[in-house]
Amino acid sequence: MSVKLALVVRTDLAMGKGKIAAQVAHAAVAAALHGLGSAEFAAWLHDGQQKVVLRVSDSEGLQKVCDDAASAGLHVEVVHDAGRTQVLPGTVTCCAIGPASAAEVDRVTGSLPLL
Repeated sequence: MSVKLALVVRTDLAMGKGKIAAQVAHAAVAAALHGLGSAEFAAWLHDGQQKVVLRVSDSEGLQKVCDDAASAGLHVEVVHDAGRTQVLPGTVTCCAIGPASAAEVDRVTGSLPLL
């Protein structure tokens, strides 16, 4: 089974590269911790931890992706920033979907452009 983790980032926040990297890392770590012990996590870990980083233009786009993923039965981790640097406290910056079957993740995220 091919397993992947999709990370989806808002581009309207004008976050710097380092900030984006930190936000995506928060999402990936939270998703991985949630998946510990599952068959999907074991397959994902064994196969090299495939990840894809995608973009949406705004909070509405991110919310739609999160809702679609949850409706499809996929695990979603949403990152709310602490507000210490570039965005206000509580700002939703990105999400992680999975790790889960690549085909299932692609059904939800396949039309999104790469970051």
